[in-house]
Amino acid sequence: MFTILSKTKQTHNKTGAFLLSQSSQYLQSILTKLDSQIDKRLSRTFFDLFMAILVFRNQKMGLLLSELGAYICGFAHAPAGTKRISNLLRSKKWESKLVDNFLFAKAKERIRDLQARGLRPLLLWDDSRIEKPESWFMEGLCSVESSKGKRLTKIKKGFYHPPASRICVPGFHWTATMVSALGEIPSVCQMSWWTSRGKYKELASNIMFRMLKKLNKSLIVKVLHVLDRGYASAWTIEWMMHFEQDFLVRWKKNILLIHPQKGTKQTHQIARYLKSSARKVVLDTQRKITKHIGIAFCAVIHPEFPDKELYLIVVRDKKGRQAPMYLLTCCIVLSNKDAWQMLHSYMHRWNIEQTFRVGKAELGLESPRLWFWENRLKLMAIVTLVYDFLLSMLRNWSSFIPILLKNWCHRTGNRYRNASIPIYRLRLAISNCLNALIHLSITQNSG
Repeated sequence: MFTILSKTKQTHNKTGAFLLSQSSQYLQSILTKLDSQIDKRLSRTFFDLFMAILVFRNQKMGLLLSELGAYICGFAHAPAGTKRISNLLRSKKWESKLVDNFLFAKAKERIRDLQARGLRPLLLWDDSRIEKPESWFMEGLCSVESSKGKRLTKIKKGFYHPPASRICVPGFHWTATMVSALGEIPSVCQMSWWTSRGKYKELASNIMFRMLKKLNKSLIVKVLHVLDRGYASAWTIEWMMHFEQDFLVRWKKNILLIHPQKGTKQTHQIARYLKSSARKVVLDTQRKITKHIGIAFCAVIHPEFPDKELYLIVVRDKKGRQAPMYLLTCCIVLSNKDAWQMLHSYMHRWNIEQTFRVGKAELGLESPRLWFWENRLKLMAIVTLVYDFLLSMLRNWSSFIPILLKNWCHRTGNRYRNASIPIYRLRLAISNCLNALIHLSITQNSG
């Protein structure tokens, strides 16, 4: 359906025609490669499936093939559309690596562009999980900690009986890597879904190793890897040093470090000797509050790497609302300016948390019901393309987005005037616009 619409000149809905042309242009290179590997009918189905995922918004059923099939061949021929999607995903002539290579190539271009503009490229890392609590027989399922269960069982006023241990459910692990810079909108570098059981068993450390190896081979420009506490370990430092990569990781307070004067102590014990060398009032954009924070830094050494000097940055909340934050980096920190830049680089990591939220809440990544592992990876790879396309729209069409929102997703109130443009509202506007285009084409064809 969308392939036909993209080739038809639309005079009544120019916005819809523009969105179709931008989608086609975004997928041009990957569709060219697909044409050389699979049948052209399947290649057209790939584009139609991309557009159907972009248009169909439903958290619980957004990636069900029976629902998406209606947008491929029309609502009267939904089973035929479902069959086309199944043929595309079952085809052995292409793999999800095709999408991974496409995204990595675009990430390399973005890194070079940021470097040319005088910005330090940031590579944001984080882990999450896809929960399938009611699934038992899907290929690749493993045990994952339920973040939803953890959130729902927090102690609330009047309810004081949390579970004795963590809640685990069937699901998959999810590792994401995003390219960004301070003040910039991120783009996707890599999305990896993996399992810790069965035929496709994988280790989290292998995901990082392969990514660092690819970066080391294909990029001369150095990037700053920004990682959360889950990566605070010796093997992270070892591999970053092996591949000559800069890193900034949020460190855990009980890990041993060596201070030049105080000797070997836990991180929080070293931080007690450091007085804040600078203070600043900053805005916490997520909690919508201002914070009075102080910052301190010093050179330290990790016990397993005595030849490598590292820098520990301690961030304290003056009013004691939160525990001190410890950042460990291999970048040279000699002034308060360097320390503040490291802090802001780490705070920019919040963008990847939003990625997981959008993937689960908006794109319905927990809704697919596919038996086989490879087929599921292909579908999730196409969803990743949809998300990266939305981010590219925010980056490249900042003047067009307000017009699109005003015409197709108009809202009033201070919240919408003062808040940054959410990706949720952008997708809703695109969905409304393209649905109107579909309706117009159907009424015209019916006479």
